[in-house]
Amino acid sequence: MKTVMRVDPLPTNLSPDSLLRSLGITEPRDIDIEAIAYYVGLRVKRRCLNCCEAMITGKGNKGIISVTPGGMPQRERFSIAHELGHWAFHRGETVACRSTDIGKFSKLNEVERAADQYAANLLMPWPLFKAECCEHRRLHLTAVKAVSAAFRTSQTATLIRMIDSEVYPTAIMISHGTGGKKWHRAARGIPGYWFPRADLHPESFAFDLLHNANATDQAFPRKIDADAWFDNWAAPKYQITEQSFRVPGEGVITILDLDSGMIR
Repeated sequence: MKTVMRVDPLPTNLSPDSLLRSLGITEPRDIDIEAIAYYVGLRVKRRCLNCCEAMITGKGNKGIISVTPGGMPQRERFSIAHELGHWAFHRGETVACRSTDIGKFSKLNEVERAADQYAANLLMPWPLFKAECCEHRRLHLTAVKAVSAAFRTSQTATLIRMIDSEVYPTAIMISHGTGGKKWHRAARGIPGYWFPRADLHPESFAFDLLHNANATDQAFPRKIDADAWFDNWAAPKYQITEQSFRVPGEGVITILDLDSGMIR
């Protein structure tokens, strides 16, 4: 495996917008990621990989994307699109990606973050994605499932994109594992002092879902005092809505919808 230390400029003809336009793709159902890979000179092979989830090997204008078989179809699509991002940015190099590298939008690893962003732009292009989001007035699990099904992407990747869409300006998503909070993502306009607590409050539904094996995903959002999720001077004045659900292999994801007064 060759370690990639830079992110090169993106060739215009390999940009997600250019590819989708060249292939005449105007509907989410038409985004055939393997056909797109073939169009740019890549074949997709499924084979067992010992130390990674996906990798790309290329020479000149041809290459092979290898993907470990047996995973969720949505995850596999994102992995292929992620490797396409490496092909666009790192042509001619060999890159192997672990499961922890794909779909995390890491701020620490610029190379993998760029490939993740490319994958999101290709699988969930903004014009189509925002139009789908606008069909759902509130950001809740039902909306996430509907948009996820339309674009055939995982609920986690879809929710990250929905948070970034600016369609839901009061939304925050938070990921928790048994070790505590792993990461969170907030809509662009939410002030930085609305930073979620590191610990899970016992009154939160997420706490029960994480620690009680018999608990089931929250069927609908519910009201909760904001200070169960935020530790600042203003939190006791507000109520917010919370909805939590399990994600296999990741833990518990929570969607918070803030009171509009919290971001003025």
